[in-house]
Amino acid sequence: MGRKGRVVWWLGIVLANLTRPAIAPAWEPHREIAKAAVEALPERARWEQALGRENLHEVLVDCSILPDLCYPFMAGAQWRVLPELTNARPLKSFYADDYVLIRALPQRVGHAVPQVSEAIEPHYWRTLQALRTETPVNACRQIGPLLHYIQDIGAPPHANPKCPHGIAMEVFRKMRAEEIIRIPGYQARLLGKTDQEARDGLRKRVEGLIAFSRQRADRGMAVWPDRDKLEPILLESALETARVCADVLYTMFTLGLAPQPEGAGLEGTVTAEAFPFYNDLGARVVLLNTDYCTLAVSSPQKSNGAGWQGTYRFRNLPAGTYHVLAYRTASQMQVSEPVTLEVGKVAKVDFPLAPTDPPGNIVENPDARLCTLGKDKPDRWQARSVGGQTIGTSTPAPVVAGTLYRCGAVLKDPKARVSFIFRATGELKEVRSVSGITNLADWLRLPPKEREGKGDYTWVPWGDPVSLTLAQGQTRPREQCFPAAEPYTAGVVVEVQTDKPTLAEAIERVWVVPVGPKGGP
Repeated sequence: MGRKGRVVWWLGIVLANLTRPAIAPAWEPHREIAKAAVEALPERARWEQALGRENLHEVLVDCSILPDLCYPFMAGAQWRVLPELTNARPLKSFYADDYVLIRALPQRVGHAVPQVSEAIEPHYWRTLQALRTETPVNACRQIGPLLHYIQDIGAPPHANPKCPHGIAMEVFRKMRAEEIIRIPGYQARLLGKTDQEARDGLRKRVEGLIAFSRQRADRGMAVWPDRDKLEPILLESALETARVCADVLYTMFTLGLAPQPEGAGLEGTVTAEAFPFYNDLGARVVLLNTDYCTLAVSSPQKSNGAGWQGTYRFRNLPAGTYHVLAYRTASQMQVSEPVTLEVGKVAKVDFPLAPTDPPGNIVENPDARLCTLGKDKPDRWQARSVGGQTIGTSTPAPVVAGTLYRCGAVLKDPKARVSFIFRATGELKEVRSVSGITNLADWLRLPPKEREGKGDYTWVPWGDPVSLTLAQGQTRPREQCFPAAEPYTAGVVVEVQTDKPTLAEAIERVWVVPVGPKGGP
């Protein structure tokens, strides 16, 4: 089984939890916990009026899974099988890392203690900012990552990563998560009356949750593998996590939706060419060199089939002079002239985005010039060092079976190697024996012959990922074509291997462009 095909085993766990209404096959009941917290909110009618009922009960709840979708080997789930809700298909109208990766936390973190704790405070501040400056739908989306990391802390094997039955102890096999994770009558409490007090209160609440769930991990290991005794222990952690989330939501809404001193406003329209197959995708709008960013959402009048149009809006911004950037898939980014914002006034900046070269490119940030999260760290790319070389991997782009794709590159570094990896889909198979596995890294280090049967779940691919590689030593445009067909429809990523210290020094641009049916022009 190929390396890239193997690591997507966890995707199946998440997808099964998302698509099966009956018994949730993993701890990962992020939405059930978030829903329980929302239902327990004091003054719920007030928050529904301020944010919109659908945003509170559906968008916020659905977006509590975003940090899982942010991983390259899981992002395909966002495009393929997630439920389509009525509000602009909220999980298909943006990339997960639009909300998960922020300037204060530009890299992904582990989802177990202690790494996951690093994400809490940055997302606390980012959530307050979104509630005060962005539209309700974008604010509810931004709350999702904060809830997710708290929920992960509440999982016993995440609170105690040395637990030898990690995957198994995230599983409700006999209980139905949507029926049992409820906290009626719980009185959510305010974690602080000011931003700083609430931050300190959140820190203490999370520390208490870690201790709570570590105790449940110890008790769970003591009764393992008796699931009749184990699952009530896991439920204790799920319910306590829901109570913590209720406290957090009540605190965030009380502080974030309180009246603010009047600030400046900024709004506008973004227009662009259509994005093949996924034209609901929004546009990212950023005030450069600040933490302020939002998403332009699709306008009703965009449905003419010839392109896309979206609107964005900020409020309560600090007065000052800014450069504003807009970016959307299949379009070139654009930076505005300096715009001066004044208290009590709303400035308007529109962005007509030009298409990529070639048009219709589904690769995110294809020239690696978009760096809003960190200097020389391209947005929507992940970089690692191997043997003195830099290897950059793009965010996965969705592909459609029966479509021919043109894959190409123009290089700056003649020694660079560019690969276009079409990922294989697969199916999840339950394996009953569990021994010797404490986490994902341990599982991946096992030899293939030992990996089969060594966990509660094993990913069984239908085929290894296909890789198309452009020849080294040439910088002029080169292309290869790939007709996407099952099973190679889990998405495509671009991998660039170079001696250069940054990706932008290695490539002028890369592209993957759908050009019509298999065998077409």
